[in-house]
Amino acid sequence: MTPTVLLVVLISSLAYILGGFLVLWRKNWSEKTLLSLVALSAGLLLSIALLDLIPEVQEDLDHSSLFVLIGFLLMYLIFLPATFKGKKLIENSDDTPVTGLTIGMLLHNFFEGLSIGISYNADLKLGLFVSIALVIHKIPEGLSYSSVLLAFLNGRKKTTIYLIIQGVFTWLGAGSAVLLSGLKGLQEPIAAIGLSITAGIFLYLSGTLLLPLINRGTFKSTPLFFLGGIFLYVVLHSLIN
Repeated sequence: MTPTVLLVVLISSLAYILGGFLVLWRKNWSEKTLLSLVALSAGLLLSIALLDLIPEVQEDLDHSSLFVLIGFLLMYLIFLPATFKGKKLIENSDDTPVTGLTIGMLLHNFFEGLSIGISYNADLKLGLFVSIALVIHKIPEGLSYSSVLLAFLNGRKKTTIYLIIQGVFTWLGAGSAVLLSGLKGLQEPIAAIGLSITAGIFLYLSGTLLLPLINRGTFKSTPLFFLGGIFLYVVLHSLIN
């Protein structure tokens, strides 16, 4: 692993953690603010899936939509036990959403780290482009993850630990790229499959978990934060391209 890759992975993981700490800097959040942050997160996750992940993997992987569907179904199966038990997410302090989101984000960070390593092995210019794109959206990703965890766990210490673990998985992904360096024909498909599954996970989390929670809320301003999350990422996406 070259010093350039190490530096990019470091910046990427720190950007993710920084995004999370933007939420944690304040000790107490009101219910309205937490729900607004969750709405913002839903807009960001939906935008990341539709504007970045899905278009990217369609160029590199045939039948990528199948793996998007697999990611969606994976989250469905994870949340199925809570559905059978009739649990209401926030009211019963159910940690199933945290489990699902954490699994999704771990996979996402792992495969993004893998993408960084693979991109630099393939071409320096490609690696720089991928790095800039990843680092820019790492901050809103960390913000999204931290917002949802804080709403469900209501624990700053646990949320901090989860954030650091997510940053570590970016390093694991980059390290895996080194291990796969001898498999020239399999590097890109493996990364594309992982990002496709991540896209399906993000679609489920934003559309099936977070949006219903927002829509049944009692605060009229909350939907504006969902739209604001989409608008924010559209702006960031335009800067990347």
